[in-house]
Amino acid sequence: MTGPGDAAPSGDDGELDPQAAALLLAHTQRQARRALDFRSPRLSLLAAAAALAAFRAIWLSVRGQHPYQGPTPAGLVVLYAIVALRIGTFLHARRRAMAGVSGGSLRQQRAEAAAVAAALIAVYLVMAALSHAGASDSVVYGVYVGTATLIVLGTVGAASSAARAHWPGLAVSVAILLVAAGSAFAGPRGVWLSDGIGCCVVLAGYGPAQAWLLRRPGSGT
Repeated sequence: MTGPGDAAPSGDDGELDPQAAALLLAHTQRQARRALDFRSPRLSLLAAAAALAAFRAIWLSVRGQHPYQGPTPAGLVVLYAIVALRIGTFLHARRRAMAGVSGGSLRQQRAEAAAVAAALIAVYLVMAALSHAGASDSVVYGVYVGTATLIVLGTVGAASSAARAHWPGLAVSVAILLVAAGSAFAGPRGVWLSDGIGCCVVLAGYGPAQAWLLRRPGSGT
């Protein structure tokens, strides 16, 4: 009997048995997928809470504005503090998951991060252009900025998940896109609360789904 680390030769020439080769390939692919999808159920629930808290803070800062002027400095401080905390936990989890990983997986992670950064920069450049062109504050700092940001993040997430055949991630990204599009009809004040509740529901539902997938037979390490 051969051990887990022993090659299983098919003959005297020492070639790897086809079945052992297939198992090794499946294990390697599974490890690569886990390196690229390091988000845990706990992190998904944390993201759900962070999304609700961040969007609610902005909604509280604008709900009494007549006319609408956009998020207040206090609301933005809360938003950026929550975002910074969320980014910190995300990077910590990513660093732990990617320890010892190199090559294509690491390059793909960096390429995705660069794509997200470029897309978000484009969102805010267009926001500046809209303001320069005379668009109202309710459009620029209300309906547009939150909706466009979520659409960018959802689209990048959907493309990445589809490329990796990660269907749960694709479903979540599409759900975020639908939340963003639907919330835009809530107006410059309601859009923030609608986005927060919608994203919280989607991400909170994703956490238990991840836990179930990790326990499912055949999803072993």
